[in-house]
Amino acid sequence: MTSVKTSLTEMLLQANNIDPRGFQRWVFCPGMVYGSTDKWWGDFGQRDFPHEGIDLCLYEDRAGRLQRLDAQTRIPVMGDGVVRAVFRDYLGQAIIVEHASSANGNRKYLSVYAHTRPKEGLQPGVAVREGEVIATIADTRHAKARILPHLHLSLGHPSPTLVYALFVWNMMRDPERVALQDPMDFVEGRYRILDFEDRSCLDF
Repeated sequence: MTSVKTSLTEMLLQANNIDPRGFQRWVFCPGMVYGSTDKWWGDFGQRDFPHEGIDLCLYEDRAGRLQRLDAQTRIPVMGDGVVRAVFRDYLGQAIIVEHASSANGNRKYLSVYAHTRPKEGLQPGVAVREGEVIATIADTRHAKARILPHLHLSLGHPSPTLVYALFVWNMMRDPERVALQDPMDFVEGRYRILDFEDRSCLDF
């Protein structure tokens, strides 16, 4: 995967007309971060599997106020690539984009944008350019899970034998198919993680 941090945060702010001077940092409940075994919704119990990515939902503005993304939030793709799969997930649809690594052109990586509403015409085989809006966040207000709208982002290296046409969510949990990495190692921007006792992100 590229060793240079992407401008995904900057592109997301621009795509949604959010003044970057008002953005201080991302805010995560413990259950929103990569590898977490905790839920940040429902009964706040344990996940069935460690979290496969990060959940972008909350951020802090320069005044220290908690803000959140919503179902109108436009999602830009983090780099040039090709859409390889679009499939139903638990809260909307997931989009997989395959990219060539800037560090090693022979090794590909993928980015997964989940719990979304893909833009019309987005389907496997479509080429996308860095910063292009590919979806909006799905409206989860009426979901059984009672969870805030958010963008789930996963990053990783696909196996050369991965068949995208058969891709389902659980395949991300198989290291023989996808070697996942922590997205916050590659997404620029400061962030903080709330204490387990802090429910401010849930009572927003």
